[in-house]
Amino acid sequence: MRARSQLQLEEMDLLLRPILQAEDEAEAQRLLATLIEEHAQPLVREIVYSELRTQRSALVDSHAPEVHDICSEVVLQLLSRLHDLRDNPNQAPIANFHGYVAAVTHNARSASLRRKYPERQRIKNRLRYVLNHDPRFAMWEDGNGMCLCGFAHWKNQTGWAVPPQHSGGEPTLEQSVEQGPNLRQLPPRALLEVLFSLSGHPVEIEELTSLAAKIWDIHDLHRVENENADGSEIWDRLPDTHANVATQVERRMQLALLWQEITELRPRQRAALLLNLRDASGQDMLPLFILMGVACLSEIAASLEMPVEKLAEVWDRLPLDDATLAQRFGITRQQVINLRKSARERLARRMAKSW
Repeated sequence: MRARSQLQLEEMDLLLRPILQAEDEAEAQRLLATLIEEHAQPLVREIVYSELRTQRSALVDSHAPEVHDICSEVVLQLLSRLHDLRDNPNQAPIANFHGYVAAVTHNARSASLRRKYPERQRIKNRLRYVLNHDPRFAMWEDGNGMCLCGFAHWKNQTGWAVPPQHSGGEPTLEQSVEQGPNLRQLPPRALLEVLFSLSGHPVEIEELTSLAAKIWDIHDLHRVENENADGSEIWDRLPDTHANVATQVERRMQLALLWQEITELRPRQRAALLLNLRDASGQDMLPLFILMGVACLSEIAASLEMPVEKLAEVWDRLPLDDATLAQRFGITRQQVINLRKSARERLARRMAKSW
């Protein structure tokens, strides 16, 4: 373990200092296990169960397995980060351990939803895109970290502690919708305007997503098929995101190798691949590189030869379909497919030598 300055220790959360100062490795591992068991795991479970309750019980088949999977994934990431902190004093300190755990948990929960409920996630992405790009609307966090959305002029107002759908007496937003006109044909912008007008208060994003899914009659009943059968085997070979601690380092190394090979593709091949990067179930894979610390958003933007702001604008709509990519590139849809196919074939050959 390398020496750590007093200033670095002072910037670190008090819960982490004993682990980083322990001279004996066995003692450090004991302290780390206690930290995970007594502080991290209870907080992860609390956050995930709270989010599951917000989404209504009908959305979740069984709480316990999902909570276990997410908790395991968060613990893997925490172990990796804490080992890095102990081995490398120059890494940025964790000033608020509970806040860091909460952030990692929210990211893992979002990734779990993308895998388990792809159609719901697509709806949520459509709503978030409108909320972030239409000046009439806004999305923000309240004092408890809950993500609220509504009309833009509501954002800086106070007194929204209890949305009406959670209070007694008045009809809930869902009941108001059921008693009103058929909203199924409304596009996202028009639907949001109607829902916020009916509500009169901000709505939590997960509840809004559930309501939109019900109105549009969209459900995650079937596994999403990959619309492009152009050599997806390489993605199927990536290690599962619920890997155990023993495979954590190997998994990240494989992703790092894959990213390195992607950056060596020709520009249009990279763009055709990354902007349509899907796993076997059709879900966007690009966030995985960020989640695993392989590439940051600015690095991904640079590889696509586009400003970070432009990538952020399309992020919630990824993966882009071939028609959209063809329009962006000024080529035919078949040419886009050919570019991506060539990229996949090259990656398969190159990665076969490493794997």
